[in-house]
Amino acid sequence: MAVARDGKFQATAAGAASGAAALGVSGGATGLTAGSAIGAAVGLVPALFTFGLSIPIGAAIGGGTGLVVGTMVGTATGAVGGGAAGFGVYSKRDDIRAGTQSTLSKVNSASDFVKGKAYDSAGYMKGKVSEVRTRISGNGNGTGGTEASD
Repeated sequence: MAVARDGKFQATAAGAASGAAALGVSGGATGLTAGSAIGAAVGLVPALFTFGLSIPIGAAIGGGTGLVVGTMVGTATGAVGGGAAGFGVYSKRDDIRAGTQSTLSKVNSASDFVKGKAYDSAGYMKGKVSEVRTRISGNGNGTGGTEASD
């Protein structure tokens, strides 16, 4: 019971299970593909004597074998790698948390800086727009100030 409640054990077990599931599936798919191709290639040799039936049979046998071997290798590799990653992340969780907080602080600071610059730019542009409007309607006759007044 004490081991099951230990956070380090839980993180390691969760990492191992996740890694085993992820790499087990991908290893199985890779093994199936490679095994089928190799089995079909091996089945080409006796194809002349079996009227071509050895090709799909070889592919099926090779694919099944590749599926089993690929799944076993992928699951074992994923369990070891995922367990190690889970243990490492749990062991360094305080450093990761501190780094995350530091990063969020920097992002918030940069966000405030960008907002300030955007507000300054918007104010500057509003001033320029009102200046242009004043120049356009400067003579009051609605012609845009292009005609000379009498």
